[in-house]
Amino acid sequence: MTGPTTPTTELPEHVEQLSPGIEVAFEGAHWYELSGPEHFWMHWRLQEALRLTTRIGLEHDAKLRVLDVGGGIGTVRHQLEAATSWTVDLGELDGTALRQGQPGRGRTLQYDILERHPGFEGAYDVVVLFDVLEHIQHTDAFLQALVWHLRVGGHLLINVPALPSGHSRYDDAAGHVRRYTKATLPAALPRDSIEVVDLRYWGMGLLPLLFARKAWLQTAARNQSRDETLRRGFQAPGPIGSGLLSLLMKAEQATAAGVPLGTSLLLAARRRR
Repeated sequence: MTGPTTPTTELPEHVEQLSPGIEVAFEGAHWYELSGPEHFWMHWRLQEALRLTTRIGLEHDAKLRVLDVGGGIGTVRHQLEAATSWTVDLGELDGTALRQGQPGRGRTLQYDILERHPGFEGAYDVVVLFDVLEHIQHTDAFLQALVWHLRVGGHLLINVPALPSGHSRYDDAAGHVRRYTKATLPAALPRDSIEVVDLRYWGMGLLPLLFARKAWLQTAARNQSRDETLRRGFQAPGPIGSGLLSLLMKAEQATAAGVPLGTSLLLAARRRR
């Protein structure tokens, strides 16, 4: 999600300004209000991430040091710190997000990872990149910088929207450059220094909603503003609808082998050297 930018000023005291920041204009979309931890999709993504970390042997009660890159107001950071003993540093450039966020156990950094501050080389056990990569046009240098922040043997966790066929006006409004598949996401990684250890789709029960949203936005919502497209495209459906979707989540997670397709793709990779 991008928009007109200006230099960041007047950050809260808990934010360490290591890089020049930006101000992302959402044109009134109130994105951070929509994407709080109470949203069913945010909860579902957390549950999938916790299941993935269990599968790859990342202990939730271990004192791991984690970097959440592009974490916005810190929803993922707070979810992970509530569910684990990890200390999660938040790295974000958007001053709007940093001013809305609250402190966590870890540091809150206005930090451009491409700058590679020396104190962060190999400093983290885990780097988290949830629903950020799809916004980046040229990913090579960005992904190499992510791996640079990991210790050897550390893990990179990535979540992205899946299936290019699901790309819609919502993706355009959200600033999504692409949606990924099980072939294209691993291919984007710097394979000389990192190896994929787990890769799974999730959200198969949401596929009808994904394509229904695409069709609706293509026709009835053609003249909507970007703000309205974002709001209508992501807003939770209410208590009853969210309850039904939670049941879908539980049914899907009961399938030990995973699902063949989904609206999202979650990857874990390990730094080899």
